[in-house]
Amino acid sequence: MLIKYYLKSLLTNKPLWGWGIGFTVFWLFMGAFVFGFNMTSRQESLGYTSVWYSIIGLIASGVIATTISYSVYYANSSLAYSFRFTKLRPSTYVLSLMAGTAVVSTIIGVVLMAVSILMYSYKSHYSLIPAMPLQSLGVFFLAGIFMFLIAVILVVSVNNYAGLKSISFVAFVPQIISYIFAFSVLGEPLPVYVIYASPFSDIQRLLLTTYYGHRAPININGGSGTLLNTNIFIVSLLFWIVLLFAISIILVSRIRPASIEEGRQV
Repeated sequence: MLIKYYLKSLLTNKPLWGWGIGFTVFWLFMGAFVFGFNMTSRQESLGYTSVWYSIIGLIASGVIATTISYSVYYANSSLAYSFRFTKLRPSTYVLSLMAGTAVVSTIIGVVLMAVSILMYSYKSHYSLIPAMPLQSLGVFFLAGIFMFLIAVILVVSVNNYAGLKSISFVAFVPQIISYIFAFSVLGEPLPVYVIYASPFSDIQRLLLTTYYGHRAPININGGSGTLLNTNIFIVSLLFWIVLLFAISIILVSRIRPASIEEGRQV
């Protein structure tokens, strides 16, 4: 029942759809019609589309993390007592919300994929369908899990050990990091070890690969350089998910009741 109510709350969350869909669609529009779409072949157009798809996909995932942060923030006091006096367990709570977030992330992925196909196909006059659509949605599914876990860890850590006065900033941390990594590909490439080790880079490169159908080069902006190993991206992202899941279970099981009014203090 928990996942049912959580899914309903996410699917009816106006800020999530406004920022997670509306604002990201705006960026897709900018990539297609404002920032110089001047490709001359279908392959070049597909590569250009996959870059913007990967940028916007990562940003949309970060928006989901911000929404989750506030959901956990508002529930922190009731969770502390629920774990103690009801049958609800930390593992049930984390798994239920993790699954719900992954589903919503996949739905957002479907929308962004459809919009990308329509906009960029119209602009290029080629049919720019992703090479691996199901695998691409699978990346959105994993991105939803990762963003949920990092949001829970940040909020519960602040709740337990630092106080909620900084919650407004903490809630936006995953989104800020997503923006940084998303648009970093338009400049000089990051070191290879950073690209492989960062789950944010893993998500972006996997989205690019599944849309384009080829391994991502180290220099996405220029489409040149060493081709990176897709399997390492998958293993790295799964490693982070397992690690963060273990940490989140420990932190959530120790959650302390705190007044949400504290988070409204300046």
